[in-house]
This record gives sequence, C-alpha cells and structure tokens, in this order.
Amino acid sequence: MRAIFTVLLLLTGFLSVKGQSTDSLYLMPRPQSVRLQNGKFMFTPQFTIGVNGPVSEKLIAAVNRFYLQLGKRTGIYFPQEYITATDNNAEAQLSVRFSKTVLPEIGVDESYTLGVSSSKIVLIATTDIGAMRGLETLYQLVTPSGTGFYCPDVNISDSPRFKWRGLMIDVARHFITFEVLKRNIDAMAIVKMNVLHLHLSDDEGFRVESKIYPKLQQFGSNGLYYTQEQIKELVRYAHDRGIIIVPEFDLPGHSTSILAAYPFLASYPSNYKPARRFNMDTIKNLNLMTVMQLINTIPTPTIDPAKESTYTFFDNFFKEMSGLFPDAYLHIGADENNGVAWKQNPAIVAFMKAKELKTTDDLQAYFVKRLHDIAKKYNKRIIGWEEAFNPSVPQDMIVQKWKPAAATDTLIKSIIKHNNQVIVSTGFYLDMYFPAYIHYLNEPISANIPLADAEKGILGAEAAMWSESVNDGNEEIRVWPRTGAVAERLWSAANTKDVDDMYRRLWMLDFELNDCAIEENTNYMKILARWVNDEDLTPVRTLTSVYTQVKGYKRLMAAVLTPGEVHPKTNLSSPMVNIADAVHTDSETGWYFRKLVASYLDKHNAADLEQLKAQLQRWQNNKVRFNSLAVNSPYLQQISDLSDHLSSAATIGLAALNGDGNKDEQLKQLQQMEKPSHEVQLAILAEIEALVTGKLNPVPASYPMF
Repeated sequence: MRAIFTVLLLLTGFLSVKGQSTDSLYLMPRPQSVRLQNGKFMFTPQFTIGVNGPVSEKLIAAVNRFYLQLGKRTGIYFPQEYITATDNNAEAQLSVRFSKTVLPEIGVDESYTLGVSSSKIVLIATTDIGAMRGLETLYQLVTPSGTGFYCPDVNISDSPRFKWRGLMIDVARHFITFEVLKRNIDAMAIVKMNVLHLHLSDDEGFRVESKIYPKLQQFGSNGLYYTQEQIKELVRYAHDRGIIIVPEFDLPGHSTSILAAYPFLASYPSNYKPARRFNMDTIKNLNLMTVMQLINTIPTPTIDPAKESTYTFFDNFFKEMSGLFPDAYLHIGADENNGVAWKQNPAIVAFMKAKELKTTDDLQAYFVKRLHDIAKKYNKRIIGWEEAFNPSVPQDMIVQKWKPAAATDTLIKSIIKHNNQVIVSTGFYLDMYFPAYIHYLNEPISANIPLADAEKGILGAEAAMWSESVNDGNEEIRVWPRTGAVAERLWSAANTKDVDDMYRRLWMLDFELNDCAIEENTNYMKILARWVNDEDLTPVRTLTSVYTQVKGYKRLMAAVLTPGEVHPKTNLSSPMVNIADAVHTDSETGWYFRKLVASYLDKHNAADLEQLKAQLQRWQNNKVRFNSLAVNSPYLQQISDLSDHLSSAATIGLAALNGDGNKDEQLKQLQQMEKPSHEVQLAILAEIEALVTGKLNPVPASYPMF
C-alpha cells in the first residue's frame, strides 16, 4: 500500500521532491540544525572511508556495518573489504574524525557535525559515540535517483536534547527472546536512543540465570530465561552501539516468581508459583470499580522488609547481578505495593512500631533505603518507579514517573525539590496502543516546571512496552516504528512538533528499520500467512492495513472482566496471532488516505476524485476476494464482519463522492461501525465521514485509558 499511495501523493504534490527544501529530507530524529544546499554527492565504486582518531573498536565496527549496509542499499561493490584503524586517509571520500573513545554512559558527548559536498563527506565528533550517531544520520541521507544513489549537499550540526533516551521492554510477563532484544538494540541505535531498560522480574517470571540462587530460574522462570553468557553478550552488543542496559528487578511487590523460588522472603506463607498477580476468575459481578477496589485491598505477594535475611539475600544477589550488568544503574521497581500483606503480618507491624514507621509507605521507604545502600556498595545508582519516592529516600535515587495523573507536575516538582532526578514515562506507554502522534506531542517538560528546575532534575524519558499482550512474535510490531516518534521527542528540539511531517518521515524510517534491524514486517506477514495457509495474502493485507487495535487498556480490562470462555486469558503459551495481535497501531494506509481526502476537500480537483474512487472501489471489492479466501480459513470466517464493514464504509464513501444516498443514514451507519469488534477498529471512518459531511475533523488530541 505504501508504494501506491506514495506515487499518488507525489503526483498530486503532497510530498516535496527531495532536494528542494530541508523538509524534504527523511531524517529521524530531526537534527538540531540542518542547512540544505544545491548539489549532490553521488556514490560510485570508488567510494572509500577514512577514520581519524584514537583506536576505537566500536566505531570501526560501526563504520564497517555502515559500509556493508550502504553496499546492500546501493548495489555498489566498494573497494575496501574491511576498514581498520589504519585506514586513516583524510582524503577518503568519507572522512570520519573524532578526538576520543568513551564508554557508553549517561551524559557522554554525543554531538557531531556532518558536511556533505559534491566531492566529499566529512563527519566530525568529539567522541566515537558522537561519530556513531552521525553515521546513522548519514545513512538516512542516502537517496535513490534515476542515475544512482546520492546524498544531498547539506551541513548538519546535531546533539541530543535529553541525556536519557530509553526504551523499557517487559520480558517478565511474556518472555522476549535474546535475538529479538538484539534487533531492538539495532533499531534503538538507528534512532539514537541510548538506554535499554529490561524489566527482568515480575509475578509471571524471573528471567536471568543466577548461579548463587539457582532456584530463581529453576522455579521462577518456567524455563524461559537468559543465561549469564547471553546477558554478557547482550551488554557488549549494546555497548558497541552506544547503548547502556539497565536491569530491573521489581521489589518488594510484583515478586511472585522470586517467592516461588525462595518463599522465606515472603511476607505471608503460600504455595507461590509464577502467575498473574491477580486471579479474578472466581469473582462474580466484576466491573472496573470492583477491580480497582480489589487491587487496593487484596494482600499480594510481597517481600518481607522486616527480616535481616532479606537484605543478606539481596546483597548477594545485587553483587552477582552487578557483575553481569556493568552500567551504573539498577532499577528496583517499588511500584504498586498496596501494603496490605505487611499490615496483616504481626511481625512486620511490630517491626514498624519498633522503627517508628507510621505507614506502609514509610516502611517501603525504609526498604528502598536499605536496597539503595546495598546497591551503592557495588557502584550502582538505584532507580524506582514513582511509588518509591518518599521524603526520606536518598537524593541520588532516580525516580521514574509513570502514572497518567493530573498531579504529575506537582510530583515532579516535589522530586526535583528533594534533589532527586526524574525519568518521565508518563505519556510514553506503548502498551496503551495510542497512535504515534500522541506520544510525539507528549512533552516531558511541562510548561509549569521552571526551565532551570527541569534542566537540573529531568534526565530524560523512556518509552515503555509492557507485555501482557505481547510476545516475541509481535513485540517488534508493537514497539516499532512508533518508538521512532518518541526518540525524536527526546533527541530533537522541543519545537519540532509537525505531526504530518513526523508521519512522512516515520514511514520512511519504518522501511530503514525493517531493512537494517528488525523483523516487524516479517512477523506481521507470518501471522497473516497462518490464517490462510500461505495462500494469496492480498485480500487479508488490504483488510488489516486499515484496522488498528482498540486504544488504551480496553483490551486488557476485557481480559480481566469477562469469563475465560468468552475472552481467553493470556498466559505464557498464548499464541497471540489474532487480528488485534497483528495489526499496526498506526495505519500507514489510513494516513495516506487522510492526506488524499484533505486535498480533495480543499481543492475538489478531478485527479483527487479519481484516486479516491479507485481506492474506495478496491476496498469495496475486497469483500468478494476475502470471502473466497475465507472458505478454507476458519479464522477469516471469524473476522468476516470486519471485511463487511470495510466494504460497507467504502460503499458509503463512493456514494458520497457521487452525491448519492441519505447523509443522515450514512452517518448513522458509520457510527455503528465505530464500535470495536475483535478488539480492533476501522481506521478510515473519520475520513469517509468527511466525504459525507464535507468537513475533515482533526485527529483526537487524546484517548481515554479505558
């Protein structure tokens, strides 16, 4: 679909011809300063690279990855077989110059300048990591033309806005394999992110091999965990791309998998096994209010903070994990602990009284302080979710803000006033399935926070992918390319906010990500192919390209609130191959269609009209082809109503273009189609409604959580 719509948009002038203006470039994140000039640097078989600076194995590796990928992209056989530190010819067509080699860490200099002329490309950076960031930008400048591949003449000066630009992947609820994590790291490098935060333990699973406490993986992982050698390799892999890894072990709550291995750590005795935190299958008359009440009142598996043996255990454990994760940070979770298990344990209550701790929040702060002191022994700075913050916690603890509450600014101000630093995840939760522009317009620094306070206290932000409805078969579909929009929010200038331009570049980024790093498109096609036993996928792709998941936590709550036979509960063996598991959160086809509708309503020209009719007819006629395919596909038969809706919506659009039909009745039909089915929604209804009414409404500024 991308190819069809791109041609249409070029023909009608929606997309600029590259080389005409800065906005014609496909750079993401957008650099801080770009000056585009006339002229081109053409790639030829004589293209060579020289590297000038101290010895840097990671930069040499990055240069060779760039060189090989450039050869694949252009089809040119370049003369250098493998570039080494001795290839330092300053007269090479690409000269990479840097002053020092550094380890990846927060705050390291990542700036670079890039100059492209018709005869030479010069990349200059203070550090090897800055040079690596510049190589990613250079690759995004590579452009095809009728005579070959080129880079436009340009001068770029660039550096990140925020020091901390992270992606959190939950590997505990559903295990994400080692190879998938490596592909995510490659994608992060492309968009200049520098922190991979791994949520390694939760109620459902513990995911790292421990040699001093082997029961953790034996009883807490269901056999799914990373070996210590894999962790070491992953850390090396990330470091080679200028990325640090932050491990998270969620304590004191969210700890069922740990207690399954070592129940003496628990606040109350039970037969612990890795499982969902709340089992509500036996509770009748569930609703959202009931669920919230239960979350606040049910005793949940929780570490006992009153036993000294608890701290001995985690001292040994932190020491071991510090040998696997050498970077400076250790995340201890400390979220969603309602304190009920502590209140119901007389020994813990007595401990609180002896320590003069008035509330369970104070007890949690005590626990956090003890873990902080242990981590500090091993040169780690701890991070905790916002529930970890308390006026008594150490000032060098970093607080991760996540709750979408109205009091966000108040809490951040309190944290900064206490001299703690903040990582913002509020507004960047990918598992809420909001379209990319929602995250893109989410500003980590509120206007209500003084700039001086923000510069001192806000390190940056993280996108977060929780995995209740994600496994390694669709994780890349869920995370990418949307995370590219988050990456730009964290790297580029605060006033970079043009949503249409962001999407123009995001779709090109998606091509690069799939070409160089991830298997998002491959996994997407695998799921569709399973539905039809690898028959012709065109009718299915036509359908799924214009559907997106329901927004917010509607799907998650449906799994909680409805009986298992009506709505299957997800577990470690859940296949996750339904349409809601496969479709993209943003419909690229829908975006291009929206551009076409907007142009037609503005200009009413014949070319737009014919293109709209052609597209609507394809959607209208897809029903026949879909039904033919569904004869031998049980799953397509299940979702045939979605195909019917697409055809009906297209029929209404065609009637509107022809001036036929009753508008009120058409709008009523479209309104009925807005209701989710199979946990997806048709993404082109607003645009077809605009053909009926003659007015295209803006995209929603926000979506409800439930």
